[in-house]
Amino acid sequence: KAEETVQRVLVRGYRGKEVIVDYTGGTKNMSVALALAAITHGFSFSYVGGSERTKDGVGIVVNGYEKVYPSINPWDFLAVEEKRKIAALFNQYQFKAARNLTDNLLERATKYKSVFKKLGFLIDGYYSWDLFRHQRALEFFKKAKIDEILETDDKAIKTLAIDTKKILALLEDIVKNDKSPSIILMLDLYSNAERRFEEGKIDDAILRLYRLVEMSAQEKLFRKYDIDVSDIKEDQIPEKCKNEFVKNYKSQRDGKIKISQTAAFKLIYVLGDDLGQRFKDNESRFLDIQYSRNYSYLVHGFNSSNEKTYELLRDFILGLNIFEVKDAPVFPKIVI
Repeated sequence: KAEETVQRVLVRGYRGKEVIVDYTGGTKNMSVALALAAITHGFSFSYVGGSERTKDGVGIVVNGYEKVYPSINPWDFLAVEEKRKIAALFNQYQFKAARNLTDNLLERATKYKSVFKKLGFLIDGYYSWDLFRHQRALEFFKKAKIDEILETDDKAIKTLAIDTKKILALLEDIVKNDKSPSIILMLDLYSNAERRFEEGKIDDAILRLYRLVEMSAQEKLFRKYDIDVSDIKEDQIPEKCKNEFVKNYKSQRDGKIKISQTAAFKLIYVLGDDLGQRFKDNESRFLDIQYSRNYSYLVHGFNSSNEKTYELLRDFILGLNIFEVKDAPVFPKIVI
C-alpha cells in the first residue's frame, strides 16, 4: 500500500521535496514500509514529536505539546550504495556513466545538492581530459569550485578534490602546450594509453603509444632543431640525406617537405642526436611491434592485439629515455 501511495503521488507529477512523508503514525511495520517505499525518491520526511509525553515521558505526545521535525531527507545519509556505484564507474574511467548517476543523486538529495553538483563538474573535467579536450577540462574544474568542496564533510568527495588540485598545474601546462609537440603532451598521452590498457582496450592503448613514438621524434626536432616535420626547409637537412629527403618527401602539391615517422628518426640520427642513436639500436624491435600493430583491426588487418604487444611497445618507449614516468599525470580514484 505504501508503494501504491508513492506511485500515485508520482503519477500526479509531484517530485522531490514537493512531497513530505510523515511516518509518525501507525505501527512500526507501517512506518518502516512507508520509509522503504519512499526513500529512493528524494522526498522530504517529517516526524511529529513533542516536548511532553504520557507515562513519565515514554508514552504518546500530550495534546498541545506536539513538535514537528521537518525536512529530514534520509537519502542524504543513506545514498551510500549510489556513491559506491559512482566511485566504481569513475575508477574504471566510465566518466559519462558516473556523471549520469551523479545527476540522479542530485535530483534526490537536499542537504548535499551543492556538493553533488560540484562532483558532477569534477567528473566532467576528467571526462574531457580523457578525450584530450584539455581547455574544456580546465573550465569544468573551475566550475567545480574545488576550494569550496574542500569544506564539505563528505570525505570521499573532499579527497577527490584534494587530489584534483594537486594535478591542476599539469593540466594548465598541457593547455599552454596544446598545439605543439612537447614532453608534457607525451606524458599525458602515455597516461591515457595506460588508462586504456587498464580498461582492457588493448588496440586503443597501442594506437596511443604508437602516436607517442611519432610525437617523440616531432618533439625532438621541433624543440632542439626548430624543425617542423610537416614543413622542413632544405637547409635544415644535412647533405648526407638531403637529396633522398627532397626526392621522397617533397610534396608536388604545395612544395613542402613532409616526412614520415621513420624518416623523422633517420633525420634525428643523421643530426647526431642521442635519441636517433637509441632508436636505431632498437629499430628491429620496433619493426616487429609495428608489424603486429599494422595487422590489428584498428589499422589494416583483422587481428586483435594482445597485452604482450602493448607491453613490448611500452618497454621500447621507456628505453628511449624520453621522459620520466613518475612525471606523468595520474587520475585519482574515489575511495568510499
